[in-house]
Amino acid sequence: MRKLAYFVVAVGATLAASAHAMKPGLWEITSQMSGGGMPAMPAMSDAQRKKMEGMGIKMPGAAGGPMVVMAKHCVTKEQAEKRQPPQSEEDRRQRCEQKDVKTSGNTTTWKIECTGEQKMTGTGSITYQGEESYKGESTFNMQDAKRGPTTMKQSYSGKWLAAACK
Repeated sequence: MRKLAYFVVAVGATLAASAHAMKPGLWEITSQMSGGGMPAMPAMSDAQRKKMEGMGIKMPGAAGGPMVVMAKHCVTKEQAEKRQPPQSEEDRRQRCEQKDVKTSGNTTTWKIECTGEQKMTGTGSITYQGEESYKGESTFNMQDAKRGPTTMKQSYSGKWLAAACK
């Protein structure tokens, strides 16, 4: 589950940076993931929960709720100009491809297909509020051999923090 969470954040960051002018520098990306078909979170000790939160992942409480992941992402000047962020090893391994990308005004929509280890398809949209922030949402459909079909919804936002990445 944690691996999937990182992957979904990486996909969101990649899509966010790919379609519209962004300011280069350090960005903070917040993502909330939920889904009726998502597997239940395993029991976790306080130490494990604190470790996850230290990595920017807020785990749902005992009552459930969405998983919130905050990640920092560095966008270089070249990447901002090309609108092409670096791919993580996980992105390459999952072999995700954007299709049917359309931009109208400050909103971009797309379809995505991943053919790697975790096969999935999905759709998404992102709306920019200038070059320093955006909001969006995605839906991913996955097929898990043990659990069957799973649909995960993700809402995310990004905000520019600083010109220099640390």
